[in-house]
Amino acid sequence: MIDFRKFGILLGLTAITALAGTAIAQAPGSPPAAGWLKALPPDKQIEAIDRQLRGFDMAIIEVGYRYTEMYFGAAEGNWDYALYTGEKLGWAMRNGFERRPKRLLNGEEIFFKGAYPQVLEAIRKKDLRQFNGRFEEMTIQCNACHVAEQVPFMVVGKPTRSLTPLVHQ
Repeated sequence: MIDFRKFGILLGLTAITALAGTAIAQAPGSPPAAGWLKALPPDKQIEAIDRQLRGFDMAIIEVGYRYTEMYFGAAEGNWDYALYTGEKLGWAMRNGFERRPKRLLNGEEIFFKGAYPQVLEAIRKKDLRQFNGRFEEMTIQCNACHVAEQVPFMVVGKPTRSLTPLVHQ
């Protein structure tokens, strides 16, 4: 079984490391920085990590990416990619709920007990017609959750273009 907490921490630290590495300006010829996190006192490091990972606002970026790529994977008959991104979509949601547990109740009821598992089922069956219907229902449920979470201005729609440079048919 996947330990979402450990994976989320590992993924977050990896992302932080990558971002920190690109964000630290180095003078030409200077030795590499010791690392931004090590430079902080130990009692401030967890706060710094929390600031970098932030809340559900960062998780939703990955959710949007996975949502779009899952859609295009299925639409183009790349069922393995659709399943991969669809499962990662759920993982990104769980990571977001771990960081912001107040969002979990609606997420569980609307997302994980709603159309999302049915979308994955349609992908596993490689049934495009069923996928399209369930994807549309999931999109409606996503928007219902946004209203319930008091972010009604975040309106999700059917994706219009893929976000990756994969070969698309």
